[in-house]
Amino acid sequence: MTEYRIEKDSMGEMQVPKHALWGASTARAVANFPVSGMTGSSLPDLIRAYGYLKKACALANRDVKALDPKIADAIARAADEMIEGKHNKEFVVDVFQAGAGTSINMNANEVLATRGMQIAAGGGQELKINPNDHVNYGQSTNDTFPTVLHLSALLAFPRLDAGLKAVQDACEKKGREWARVIKSGRTHLQDAVPITLGQEFMSWRNCIRHVRQTLKEAADKLLELALGGSAIGSGLNTADGYRPVAYDYLRKFTGLPVREPEDPFEAVNSRWAFLHFSGAIRTAAVELTRITNDIRLLSCGPTTGLDEFRLKPVQPGSSIMPGKINPSNPECMNQLLYQVLGNDHTVYLCAMAGQLDLNVMMPTMCCTTLWSMNWLANFLPKFAEDSVLGCTLNAERCQNYFETSQALVTVLNPIIGYANAAKIAKETLTTGKTPKQLIREHGILTPEQEKKYYDIDYLTKRYPQAGFDG
Repeated sequence: MTEYRIEKDSMGEMQVPKHALWGASTARAVANFPVSGMTGSSLPDLIRAYGYLKKACALANRDVKALDPKIADAIARAADEMIEGKHNKEFVVDVFQAGAGTSINMNANEVLATRGMQIAAGGGQELKINPNDHVNYGQSTNDTFPTVLHLSALLAFPRLDAGLKAVQDACEKKGREWARVIKSGRTHLQDAVPITLGQEFMSWRNCIRHVRQTLKEAADKLLELALGGSAIGSGLNTADGYRPVAYDYLRKFTGLPVREPEDPFEAVNSRWAFLHFSGAIRTAAVELTRITNDIRLLSCGPTTGLDEFRLKPVQPGSSIMPGKINPSNPECMNQLLYQVLGNDHTVYLCAMAGQLDLNVMMPTMCCTTLWSMNWLANFLPKFAEDSVLGCTLNAERCQNYFETSQALVTVLNPIIGYANAAKIAKETLTTGKTPKQLIREHGILTPEQEKKYYDIDYLTKRYPQAGFDG
C-alpha cells in the first residue's frame, strides 16, 4: 500500500508518494494528464539535457552572487546524478502535457530541490531548497524548455548519425564487392541501359553520406539557445552577468559549442531551427524509404520476382505457406520510416502553431523527434546488417537481365540511328532473341566493335562515381 506525504504549491496541498523526489506541481500534472502512459522517463536525453541546464544555471547564479553557494552546489550535485540517469524514474509527467513544458520543468525543479536537500543533509548541512526560488532562479519554462529541446536533440544526434553511418558503410562494402556485376538498369520500372549492382549500392552510399551532411548542418542551427531570455526573451529577473556564465558552463559540461541567441525574443517565440532539423530527419526518412523499397524490389522472388540478390532470411515468412521467406527487415524499416515521417508532420504543425511571443507546443515537438531519432538509431545498424551486408548475389540472374534487355540496342544509336536501333529492339521482343544475337545476324557490328561497345567499362563507367574506384 502506497504511503503518501503532503506537499504544497501555490494552489494548495497535494498528496505525493512518500519517497518520491518530486512534489506538488508534478503531482498535479500527473493527475491532469493521464494521456499516453509514456512519461519523461522514456526520454533520457531530455532528462540529461535538463541536468546540464540546471547545473549550469545554478553555478552561474552562484558565480554572479545571485544564489547561496551552498544551495547552488547542492543543486549541481543533484544535477550530476540526473545527468548520470540515476533519477530517470522520477520524471513521471506524461509526454503530452500542458503547453510549453511547464510541467516537466517543474518536475525537474522539484526533483533537484528534494535531492539537493538530501545531499546537503548527508553532509551534515540543513538547507531549504525551493524548486521555484532556487532551482529555477532567473529562469522560465519559456527559455529553459527551448534550450533542452535543442540540447536533447544534440545529445541524441551522435547515435542517429552512427546508425546512418552503418548503412553508408554497408552499402559501400557491397558496392565494392559487386562492382563488376553488370545487369539491366531500370527507369519507369522498364528496362534501361546497363548498370552494375555495385553502382546502385554505391549510389545509396553517397545518398546517405549527403543526408548525414544535411543533418549535421541542421544540427548546427540548434547550437543557438534561448537560455537567459526568461519568460519572453527580455531576461527579466535574471542577474547581471548570468547568461554568458551559464553558456560557458553549458559548453564545458556538454562539450557542445552552444552559443547565445542573435535575437533572444526570436529564440523564445520561434521554433524554426528545430523545424529545420526535423525536416532534415524527414529528408533522411524519405531517402531511406526509397532505398528500402529498391532493396525489396531487387530481392523480390525468388522465382517470380527480380531476384538479383536475396536477403538474409531472419524468420519464417508465412504461417500457411511452407518455406516462404519475407523481406521482414526492410518491411520493419518501412513501417518505422512512415512513423518518422508522421512525427515530422507533427513537428511542422506544432512549429506553425506558435502564437505571439511563445510557442507552447514544444513538449510534443520534443518527444516525437526524440522518438524518431532513437528508433532510427536502434534499428539502422540492424538494417545495415540484415538488409545490406546480409544479402547474397544471384549473379546468373543479373547476367541474364543484362544480356536479354532490349535496352542494350541503345549502343547502336550512333552507328545505325535511333529508328533502326528501335527496329532491333522490337525484334528482340517478337523473336525472343537477345540484342547481341540479332546484331550478329544482321552483321551490324564487327567483332572488334562488339567487343568495344559491349565492354562493361564502356557501358557503365563513362563518368567516375564518388567514393568508388571499383
